[in-house]
Amino acid sequence: MLKRRGRVQRGFIVAASAAGSIGELAGGMWRGGPAKRWLLPLAIFLCVTGVVLTLAASVEALAPFIYSIF
Repeated sequence: MLKRRGRVQRGFIVAASAAGSIGELAGGMWRGGPAKRWLLPLAIFLCVTGVVLTLAASVEALAPFIYSIF
């Protein structure tokens, strides 16, 4: 039988797996030439925002404070 993980642990797994994807996205945009480099700060901001919202959803006690920022 598979071990059942808690909500917080699943949220951290999602955040950790997103770090590699964000790095690959940033590297691909950086190597894409100057036409795509201006999108790099926007892409990183959107990815980090998504990770923060994912963690906020997994930790229910923090969710109201983080959602009020947005």
